[in-house]
Amino acid sequence: MRNRPLLLAPAGSFAALKAAIDAGADEVYLGGSEFNARINASNFDNDALVKAGRLCRSANVAMHITLNTLIYDKEFKSVLEYVDFLANDVRPDALIVQDLGLIGEIRRNFPSLALHASTQMRIHSYLDAEYLKSIGFTRAVLARELPKADIKKFAESGLETEIFVHGAICISESGSCLMSSVIGNRSGNRGECAQPCRLPYKAENRYPLSVKDMCLASHITEIADCGVKSLKIEGRMKAPDYVGAVVSVYRKLLDEGRNASGEELKYLAGVFSRSGFTDGYFTSRINRDMFGIRRESDKRLSASLPFKPKKAEPRSKKETAVIPPFTMPERENEKTLSPALQKGFVLRFEGKLPSADLLAKYACCAARIDIPLADCCNEPLLPYANKISAIMPRSVFLNEIESVKEQIARAKQAGIKNATVSSLNHLTLCEGMYLHGDYAFNVVNRKTLEMLEGYSLSSVMLSPESDGKFVRGSKCALEYLGYGRIPLMYTRTCVIANINGCKKRDKCYSTLVDRTGAEFPVISGHSHTNTIYNSLPTYRLDKKSELKKCGVGLLTLIFTTENEKRICEIIELALSNGKPNFEYTRR
Repeated sequence: MRNRPLLLAPAGSFAALKAAIDAGADEVYLGGSEFNARINASNFDNDALVKAGRLCRSANVAMHITLNTLIYDKEFKSVLEYVDFLANDVRPDALIVQDLGLIGEIRRNFPSLALHASTQMRIHSYLDAEYLKSIGFTRAVLARELPKADIKKFAESGLETEIFVHGAICISESGSCLMSSVIGNRSGNRGECAQPCRLPYKAENRYPLSVKDMCLASHITEIADCGVKSLKIEGRMKAPDYVGAVVSVYRKLLDEGRNASGEELKYLAGVFSRSGFTDGYFTSRINRDMFGIRRESDKRLSASLPFKPKKAEPRSKKETAVIPPFTMPERENEKTLSPALQKGFVLRFEGKLPSADLLAKYACCAARIDIPLADCCNEPLLPYANKISAIMPRSVFLNEIESVKEQIARAKQAGIKNATVSSLNHLTLCEGMYLHGDYAFNVVNRKTLEMLEGYSLSSVMLSPESDGKFVRGSKCALEYLGYGRIPLMYTRTCVIANINGCKKRDKCYSTLVDRTGAEFPVISGHSHTNTIYNSLPTYRLDKKSELKKCGVGLLTLIFTTENEKRICEIIELALSNGKPNFEYTRR
């Protein structure tokens, strides 16, 4: 084993913190009573945080505090007061942060605090590393979906690399799930997820969204040889016994420089599993074997096992992070389109492509026409190349980069000058194009918008979780959903295969039906990834005047399952301020 990574353990309570330390964790991560992605864990009030800080320092264990939720404008004063308390009274080794706006404020006001980029930031590519370093991160927590080759490539960037090795996996790309928020008013981006992925649906597999827990205990030596800095165990909602038992196994594997035995894997499954474990993302075996639920036999096995980990040896002195300088990105106006040139409607086609007749009738009414990158060079679209924006795949893995670069080159050659991007790494891939920030940037506050302005985006789409009421004055054109089904989940696994079988066509369609009979369309895309859409379309076209006063200059119409007749009706509604004759939601 080339190097021995650190072991990072969860602590959802003080008892779990003690269990993690006793079992041999090098690092722990925990949250306060607010602003963390496990708000329903026991967590730590301010007094308990101070006490936890003292305990970790005395044990020579690094403490990372989670601030990994989106922050609304009205919360910035209180969250910065909280960070001030953490910096002066708790003295953590790092803060784990998601919100781009909060990152900028912490770097400016607390330059000596080490920051770790949360997995909620959707870190999928080594191309992200330079951006993360430039805004002062010392470590990145990579997305769970990454395979071994991508992890290794990222670790070579020089930025400390942290990966999940054990525990629950979200079926949706981290930081991109809006399902709980939209259908249950409990935001996963705010730590309130109601876990709709664990519910039954009417499908061939009754639990088509429930993924087994991850276990990479069989790959410890490979991970170490990749240059990974820290191995993270998920579980801030788990009991102290679980934390102690799992940490003790991984501690032994790291100390002995080996992979888990069959007996140790069986023990970990007994501690907690959902029909066993999966290593599908790490090994690139992404298939139906990754799915499972917590069975009665799993529960009986857990109840029969004694969890009494042996107390670990004292840790060696922990390292102090070297914090890179914070560089606020500077906007290059010559690379952007003026907001004055971007007003009206964005026609976005995520289902079937528009016909030549439809485009001939309505292209003149559109400020922009968004088409998936793989489809944007289709012959009927090319007469409108000056208005087309290529929608980039939400995540681009290492083995896909060359193919995506070739598609971008073909789009440019065809005269397409715009790209709709959803990640900072897309900025490198789409260099030389006018860039339009997608809803996946999770813009819910002015500070995040200001950060994105610096990256020379021409427009930014506000998050569906925001109310769209931003103050005028952005350097970017502001975009908001006017009509369409909100994309609720973006999955690397093919959910359609679990619903009614995947035909592996270029584009597959299916429907996920929940217990109430609500129907959620599912459409496959790049690399047979899936997007799950809301059962009802959002409709805000009757709020045009109000949104315009708040600075929104672009209203996006997302078309997924609509036939051409309905698409024409929606566009006519948008142009005429007419009243819809269908069921809709404001979310």
